[in-house]
Amino acid sequence: MIEANRGFIKKRKDGSEIVNYNDDDFPSYIYYGYIFKGCTWERVPHYHDDIEFLTVTSGEMDYVVNGFNIHLKKGETIFVNSNNVHYSAAPNEGVARYVIAVLHPKIICSAPVVEEKAIKPIVTDKSVPFVHFESKDFDAPVIHKLLVDMEKEAKENEFLITKYFFEIWDVIMHRFTDAYRVHIQRMEDAGNYNSKIKAMMFFIDGHYNERISLSDIASAGGVSQSLCNQIFNRLTEKSPIEYLMYYRCRKVSDLLQTGDMSMTEIAELTGFTGASYMAETFKKFYKMSPRDFKKSLTKKIK
Repeated sequence: MIEANRGFIKKRKDGSEIVNYNDDDFPSYIYYGYIFKGCTWERVPHYHDDIEFLTVTSGEMDYVVNGFNIHLKKGETIFVNSNNVHYSAAPNEGVARYVIAVLHPKIICSAPVVEEKAIKPIVTDKSVPFVHFESKDFDAPVIHKLLVDMEKEAKENEFLITKYFFEIWDVIMHRFTDAYRVHIQRMEDAGNYNSKIKAMMFFIDGHYNERISLSDIASAGGVSQSLCNQIFNRLTEKSPIEYLMYYRCRKVSDLLQTGDMSMTEIAELTGFTGASYMAETFKKFYKMSPRDFKKSLTKKIK
């Protein structure tokens, strides 16, 4: 698999992401990755039942959760709680490297009482969509080391993943205090838009290759066109139509990487009115034409 393929995001019928687990029989995705401006997995809003951890090993990057931008420096970590809309972003021209672990909570639900007392109270807590472990925090080096060690030593060993996950969860549990909930109260307004953005993203997922308007997207979320614009700009940093066009271009990039179709055929499949308009739009987001993008992939494969 070439690296760019790791940016593919597949969806369930409810619009949530199907995580590309390392092993289909064990719900964990642990990977040492990187991000730079314009890569296929940058700025792709998504959500899933799994919980997500990302710790930066070099450089700097951003993580946006429910519209709130978190700047991550080397050694810093973010925990993203279940079912919150999030995406990564490159704030500058450099390359940031990180360890990411996407883990389903059921891995550490060792008994019903553990699930009820230690897992559910956190993953169902809508007041805390994320936790940022800043470099000044006493527990930041602890969780950073656990994630780095897990990627190095445990990603192909289910028992060790479970062991590390319990240790990481112990750190997370100590963060879920009333004081921390008050500290993160500023996220409440954005969180209220979570279900609306999911409904509108789900509508675009299902209709991106059709002629759809701002009115159609707003109706899917049960909001006015004005509020639709506000929600998308806040939670995705794009207008609804920009998000639609970016989504279509991501589908174009998928087809360029996996098929041998003509540009006209790809344009028809992805909702563009023609190959030239597709190329013009694609270049706005990827800084190169679809043909040049395909050539760059060929070079990577070789």
